[in-house]
This record gives sequence, structure tokens and C-alpha cells, in this order.
Amino acid sequence: MDWEYSRETYSDDCTAQERFNRTEEILDFANMVFSVAYGGTDFGWLLPKAYAPQRSGLPIHHMIRSRGRGRIRALIDLYPLDLQLRGRPDRIRAVYVGTVAVHPNDTGRGYMTALMQRAVADARRQGCALMILDGARHRYQYFGFERAGIRYDFHIETNNIEHSYAKLCMKDTTFCFQELEEGSPYLDRLYGLYCNRLVTARSRGDFWLSLQSYNASAYAVLRCGEPVGYVCLSEDRRSLTEFEIMESGDLCGVLHDLMESFELGQLRVSVGMDETDKIEQLEYVCNSCSASTSHQIRILDYEAALAFLMNWKRQYAAPATGEYVVGIRDAQEGCIENYLLSVTEDKASVTRTEREADTVFDGMELIRILTTPLCFVQPQRGLGNKIKNAPAGWFPLPFYLPEADTF
Repeated sequence: MDWEYSRETYSDDCTAQERFNRTEEILDFANMVFSVAYGGTDFGWLLPKAYAPQRSGLPIHHMIRSRGRGRIRALIDLYPLDLQLRGRPDRIRAVYVGTVAVHPNDTGRGYMTALMQRAVADARRQGCALMILDGARHRYQYFGFERAGIRYDFHIETNNIEHSYAKLCMKDTTFCFQELEEGSPYLDRLYGLYCNRLVTARSRGDFWLSLQSYNASAYAVLRCGEPVGYVCLSEDRRSLTEFEIMESGDLCGVLHDLMESFELGQLRVSVGMDETDKIEQLEYVCNSCSASTSHQIRILDYEAALAFLMNWKRQYAAPATGEYVVGIRDAQEGCIENYLLSVTEDKASVTRTEREADTVFDGMELIRILTTPLCFVQPQRGLGNKIKNAPAGWFPLPFYLPEADTF
């Protein structure tokens, strides 16, 4: 072979200059590849949470280099995430796959397949329950990834918010917005609001840099000079990609004053299906809404991942108590592993079982049917309904992370 594989991390055993030089080499390569394909790109600017100098030890770099010359020919980076359920010990390790790049002169040589196989094996060794990525769906299906989760997008125009604002008689309520900086005295309090989400993926040290992802702008929401929430606007200011407000009933007033302050004629607001209080408020003020899938995932540990998703569901819904056996067919070997899914008054659990399966999926089919809007189509299929015996309210399972958590 005229190439060699390397797995590299740039941690504290490197000098600051070595970390800078190695990260700069990776960024130069990734920026070149993406600039050829999509126009100007700067990953250091887009993702400071991973590529800022103080964060250079975080991503795991899987690379193919030319033998002898050592030049990068292909790259996959893995960004670690710990997903934590609010108020519960439930936690799973995950990795976000990003900065996927092959040199334009080396496409079609199998480099990406070789790297993805190694990245999956590495994630397993780290004890990850699942891998997450974004990109072209059918490209990544070859590597076992499938679209997961449900995201709601609410489309709000000025006249919507004006009418809603007037109906709620909120004219005496005024909110101001102060752009957040790294040393802002509000960050600790706002991170506390972030931790009220049903699932979190950031530590306090990750919080501010994560909010800067994709050149978004984060603002503290102030009322009478006191922080009562934060909002995160996309670079083009057309989308509100994340927000937390101390009192959910203030959301209409916050949106009204935000759109007025920044002279926004329209705004798209994205939330996950688990954010039920936000959904209710946003439905009231929006012109229209749409549902779509969120990210692509590959499950590596079905026991851990399914138990986590089911307990996530229990945080905002009331699935019936009961048991259900899901068979999962290995795509390569064809063998089937059966898993007993159980919901009690206290928790959901998943264990391997010898019991006969109520339904059998392959890995990607399970994700499609149990976590996406395709779940709602199943009852219409009669005998072809693959979840007809499932206990009430179990599916779809949630999976959605805000843009600041993506990579």
C-alpha cells in the first residue's frame, strides 16, 4: 500500500506549539477539501469548541497519510459527547463524527471506507453506545447510519408575533439582549438553565464555546437588568437554534422583543419532540410548523442506547408499563439478537433475552421506524405494521440535539 493509517490525539503530552502545528495541518487539509467542494470553509472558525487552541486535545483524528511523505490524504474526526438525563444517573457515551474529508485527487480509492471502519472500532473500544453525524443520508447508510429523531421547525413572521403578543397583553414586559462573551458574569446562571434540558451534552467548560458553533451569536435575555434566559441566533439571523427561558410563559414576549430589536421579519425556531412546553408556546405564536428527522445515528450498544432513549421518553411522556421484545438482525452475519424492553413505574430497562421477538428489524430499520415520523405510518399498514403489538405510547423514541452540540 502507498498509504498508512494513523490515529492521533493532541493532548497534554504535546507542547503548545506541537498541538498548534498538528491542528493547523489538519485544518489546512479539511479547509482545502471543503473549499473545493463547497466554497470557502474555515473549521477553526466554525467549530471553536473542537479546534480552538485550548481544545486541541479533544477530537480524535483518524487519518490516512501517504507513505513516506506523511501528507494527509483522508480524515475523519470524532468529537466525544456524554449524554446525561436530567435528574437521573442515566448516561451514555457517544461520539459525533465530523470533518469527513478525502483529498480531491484520491476519491474512489476506498480511503473513507477504511477510515470509517477504524473509527467505528475505535468508538466501540471507548465504550460508546452510539455514533452521530450529519450529512448526505444515502452516503452514510453504507456505513450503518440512519436518520433518527424528530425535529419541529416553527416559522414565525412579524404579524404572527404582533397578534400573539397583543392577545397575551404583554405590553408592560420588556426584554433586552446582551451578546455573551467568554467572561460574562451571566454564564454560570445561564448554564444552569441549560442543565434544565431533559438531555444535556455539555460541561460548564464546553458551554460558551459550543454556543459559538457555526458562527452563531448567543445573547443573554435580560429583564430589569437580570438574566432570565439566553437565545442563540444563526449567522444569517434567520433561525433561533437554541434557547432557554426561565419562565416558559415569557417566550412570546422574548420572541416579540427579539424580532423587534434585531429587525427580523421572520424567524425559524427549532426544538426537539421532547421539549413539550416550548412546542405548546411556539405553536400558539407561529404561522406554520413542520416536522423532520434530526441527525443520523449508528447504534453500537443496543442495550445501553435503547434504555437511554426509553428513559428519555419517560421524562416527558407517560408510556404504558409493559414488555416488548425486539429482534435485531446483524446486517453482515444475518444472526438475530433479541432484546427485552421493559417499562415499569420507576424506569425503563433493556436486556438480552431468549424470548421470541415481537418484531424483528435490521439496525437501520429499527432507527427509521422507532424514532422518526415513519413510526406514525405503521398503524396504517395493517398486517404489515411492524410495531402493532407495542405497548401504548412507547414510540417514537426521541433523539434531537441542538445545533451547538453538532460537529
